[in-house]
Amino acid sequence: MKKSSYTKYIYGVLLLCLYSCADLDVTPKTAISSGNFFSNVKELEIGLNGLYALNLWKVDRDYWTDDMHHRGGGGVDNDISRATLNSESALSGSYWRDLYDGIKRANTLLEEMPKAKANVEESVYNRIEGEARAIRAYFYGILLTKFGDVPLITKSVNVSDALNLARTPQVEVLQFVYNELDAAAQVLPNENQNRATKGFALGMKARIALYNNDFAIARDAAKAVIDLGIYQLDPNFRNLFLKAGAASKEMIYFVPQSFTFNVTLDNTATRDFLPRNAGGFGAQLPTWEAVHIFESSDGLPIDESPLYNPLSPFDNRDPRLKETIVEFGTDWLGYIYQPHPDSIRTLNTLSRTLVNNNDSRTVANFASFTGFLWKKGIDQTWADTRLADPNIIILRYADVLLMYAEALIELNENLEAAQNAINQVRARAYGTTVANTVAYPAVTELAQAELRTRLRRERRVELMLEGLRYQDLIRWRIAKKATDRKLLGLPNPTDQIRSQWPFNNMILPDIDPDGVVIFNSDALITNKYARLLQDYDFDESRMYFWPIPAADRLLNAGLTQNPGY
Repeated sequence: MKKSSYTKYIYGVLLLCLYSCADLDVTPKTAISSGNFFSNVKELEIGLNGLYALNLWKVDRDYWTDDMHHRGGGGVDNDISRATLNSESALSGSYWRDLYDGIKRANTLLEEMPKAKANVEESVYNRIEGEARAIRAYFYGILLTKFGDVPLITKSVNVSDALNLARTPQVEVLQFVYNELDAAAQVLPNENQNRATKGFALGMKARIALYNNDFAIARDAAKAVIDLGIYQLDPNFRNLFLKAGAASKEMIYFVPQSFTFNVTLDNTATRDFLPRNAGGFGAQLPTWEAVHIFESSDGLPIDESPLYNPLSPFDNRDPRLKETIVEFGTDWLGYIYQPHPDSIRTLNTLSRTLVNNNDSRTVANFASFTGFLWKKGIDQTWADTRLADPNIIILRYADVLLMYAEALIELNENLEAAQNAINQVRARAYGTTVANTVAYPAVTELAQAELRTRLRRERRVELMLEGLRYQDLIRWRIAKKATDRKLLGLPNPTDQIRSQWPFNNMILPDIDPDGVVIFNSDALITNKYARLLQDYDFDESRMYFWPIPAADRLLNAGLTQNPGY
């Protein structure tokens, strides 16, 4: 998006947030009184921009998965890893409340906007209506994946009716979502701009269909995005996740943040990602599983490749490893990052002086417990101000290619096209084209089961730290084996066997066909090759769906509860 459009967009979002908050303070949540509003294009745009408010665009936490660990446990929204999710959890309550708030805003706009029809150019009117319908469908898509059956509300309701709403069968809500996204795609512009466009509607249809095992629908929707011909993989994987990536033709939609308008990660959230040498907390950490899932540069998983050396884990690996996780011994945010227990001094690369190495646990006990830090999406500006305004990616073209490949694989059809879609993503990681197979380890398998294995590993490394891993674990029904585990970290410095750092070469992990890294945790801990950080759990009997919030059920006895809650 051009800078001027970006600024106007942020301003619109903030203005609508202020308008909405004032309105919600004096009216019941079940019925917004719009008065004489929504009578011209400016007011319609204000109403529409309210659907882009940051809190409405839910992105799942990576520390609910096997990719990330938060040293402090993640606070109130980590009831997933602890298996403490219940009907009074703030996590499920916030998703339910915010998404239905977004649906209410969309319903109000869609109901009221005919008042302005005579005053608005037809194409603009249709575009605003299409955006509202597409975004409302997206909100419902998230509700379906988290709660299953949910009340389908398509118009404003009064308090009496709201207290008698029942859950609509999932299949009925899903069909509504598909219909809305199809209708929106018919009128939305086919443009590479950061709004709900035709590509967004079709891409979200593909995602929601994939999450609900509607593979033929997912295939056709993803292929429709590809056939639009306006999106392409960005040649620079690193920059894609920085502010420079906002203009990339790979982006389909992201939620923008901005220093200018004070829409940023706060000091604590930012410092959780920063090394301690740069004034951070080193608390948001890649897991050992995340490090090991990246293939070796021969295209083989580390448990099969002769190139993998656990004593030099960044050597001969998929290039995305070094772009996602900070490599040992490299310059990171003004310091050489080296967490080795004997590295008690390190170089400040800005002042060219040696300083105490607070990223070694010998010096600072709360340095990274796993030894690793995130690099993806982070740059020097985070350390300079200890604030950050990263764009929050919701959908990009690489995801569409992988969704298309997965749909074909699960349908067991046109597997050559599935292979090609995966290889396009892999080739970009190596900085080459899909046809130049001598420059990257192309996928050559064509059997369904083997391609499924490739696809699941590819999604994990390509989309790591983008909030998509959790729902992949849920829909593939592998959350139990992936997350119910003992989380491992580096041994205490006094216990660390120096010749077996950072990983030992005696007890190696296995990479299973679903892309899950499996450690012999007990043996590693007993032999002091690792220490236990946390024992995670996943209750398979209930946690594939979230609970309906107790507060809503207290007001409305007609809302049934999901099993186990």
